[in-house]
Amino acid sequence: MVKGHAYEFRRSESAGDAEWDAFLAGVEGGHHVQTTLWARVKAVIGWDALRVIVVADGRIVGGGQLFLRTVPLIGAVGYVPKGPVVSVDDPALRSQLIDSLMEEARLRRVRHLTIQPANNGHAFTQNLADRGFRPSAVPVAPQTSLVIDLGADIATIFAQLSSKTRYNVRLGERSGIKIREGGEADLSTYYRMLVTTGDRQGFTVYPEEYFTEMWQWLRPHGYVRLFLAEYEGDVMSGQLVVPFGDTVINKLSVWSGRHGSKRPNHTLQWHAIEWSKANGYRYYDFEGIDRRAVESARENEPLPQSLKQTVTSFKLGFGGEPVLFPSAQYHVGNALVRWGYESVFRRVSDWPLVKKAVGRFRSGRRRINRDRHP
Repeated sequence: MVKGHAYEFRRSESAGDAEWDAFLAGVEGGHHVQTTLWARVKAVIGWDALRVIVVADGRIVGGGQLFLRTVPLIGAVGYVPKGPVVSVDDPALRSQLIDSLMEEARLRRVRHLTIQPANNGHAFTQNLADRGFRPSAVPVAPQTSLVIDLGADIATIFAQLSSKTRYNVRLGERSGIKIREGGEADLSTYYRMLVTTGDRQGFTVYPEEYFTEMWQWLRPHGYVRLFLAEYEGDVMSGQLVVPFGDTVINKLSVWSGRHGSKRPNHTLQWHAIEWSKANGYRYYDFEGIDRRAVESARENEPLPQSLKQTVTSFKLGFGGEPVLFPSAQYHVGNALVRWGYESVFRRVSDWPLVKKAVGRFRSGRRRINRDRHP
């Protein structure tokens, strides 16, 4: 309770809610994927959203946004990414909030519900376990990441980069790599590089409308920025970042494959870190590294050989602290569906074809449109 007053639970399906979005931007653990702005972006690929918002003494003290979608042969599925979020440490509030989200899922006949608590929401793990949730084989948001504390001066932050990364950043600058901030007109160039990157790394690409909607809804609030690396007028790398609350998130970096010897990606990443520091943000989140890297760091062991020369090793070169966020937990009420998930899907979830199918489901498309983006 807050000052002895009871909590009021409100259900909202409104397309926009400035008060809820402002609460998230100012509370510890608040994340852009819980905002109504992000719900508008996800609507492009078929997800609906509703929110349970908790109010006490006339102000928001917590809540969670639930995304919903119907899957052929399965039925309705739902997930809560980086939520619920609360501003008060109250076990009763956490318990009631989980119950309210489960009730909303039940009313929507959701057969598979996944909840991945906020980055600081480890306390929700027990609430979920008490209600029959189990660790999910498929996270709905990054569970492991690399976070740079920007509290030190920029020279100290640069010194924390690996010697190889520092060399590559300087090499890019000496080679004539120029970094500029992009605008809406640059999104098509960025998207073409994204398709190329997806082909090279083997991940499914969201439709181009996903990024134009992201720009439309997040940019007016300053919640998205686009940085581009050029060499002699040729744009060869791009990076979308999401500044939200006290953190800048490295949402998605792309590379055309050109001019790699000039290290445009190192120069671009460092520029984003410099920009974050200069604009008063406290943390820079790379949003996702391989879990094995975090486990190795915690055990003071060297990076596994299989992770060298990967995106994870590239990120680790910039220093920072490997972190482990709360894991995703799932709940399936139907015994037969639960048996199928635990007996079959969990065993094959790491298979490349299964990962690709999950990626296509999340992105809302079946394949890259190569006719439109050669």
